[in-house]
Amino acid sequence: MITQYEVPLLLKEEIPQMPAHAKLVASRFITTDIYTSINSFSAYTKHAVEEHNFTLARKCFAIAEKLYRQGDAMVRLLIENVFVYSFSSFIPEIRVDKLIIKTMIPAVLYAVYIKQVTGSGC
Repeated sequence: MITQYEVPLLLKEEIPQMPAHAKLVASRFITTDIYTSINSFSAYTKHAVEEHNFTLARKCFAIAEKLYRQGDAMVRLLIENVFVYSFSSFIPEIRVDKLIIKTMIPAVLYAVYIKQVTGSGC
């Protein structure tokens, strides 16, 4: 099980090219560390999608799925409420791009996204 304290280091190892401000090592301010790490990871994924860097986007979605499946309760909650919640801000309007991105999103995360969208009345 991946704990909230391991996420910053895992992200640093999995995506070493992520901007330095997103590479937070669990030391102090642990509570905000996990939130900040997932928030930075979401922004990084959004940037990859917007730049049509589909190889990197696919890798980010795979890491998010790993965190969701193997994470503790806090990690799962933040993946749902920060990472998945951000999908609406970066799923393209262009039909072809939208289809490409949808094929990259792991089924488990896309199901959470659909649940969020339909649950909010959108």
